[in-house]
Amino acid sequence: MSLAAETRDAVRARPSLLYALRAGVVNYTAAAERLDVEGDTDSIATALRRFAEDLPPLETEHRDVTVRMRSGVGLAGEDVVATEEDDRVLTVGDVALVAAKGELTALVATGDVDTRALAVVCDRLAAENVLVDAAGVADDELVVVVPQRQGATALRHVEATFEAVPV
Repeated sequence: MSLAAETRDAVRARPSLLYALRAGVVNYTAAAERLDVEGDTDSIATALRRFAEDLPPLETEHRDVTVRMRSGVGLAGEDVVATEEDDRVLTVGDVALVAAKGELTALVATGDVDTRALAVVCDRLAAENVLVDAAGVADDELVVVVPQRQGATALRHVEATFEAVPV
């Protein structure tokens, strides 16, 4: 495999670097030093530069989404019991998070949501040091579950994320 191909593979394994290349905000030499690619740093930096030139520019779009907060979410079990099927906020396999006196907050976004938006929301919350306990998306609903104390902060960041979702 050529140095250029190895460099492209290394970049694709790091989506944040791929976005940075598309946005044009990369120090190529510094990035080349951090990649696990054997070769001369200058040659790797050149391969990065050429790869960046071939990438489409990073574009964003506004998503039409309504975000609401549901407090008191918890893991269904001995301490937290769902009274109706509608109390379920998020279910993965046999595990259900329900709205019933729990210690978590669910942020429920409805509208133009998809897995791309979910990834961006989770990345944004991680960047803001907001712990995501669970997350999922289906149809036109996206759910992110966070600790109750971080609910209001998470709400602001989730709403802001939908103003400019990378395409």
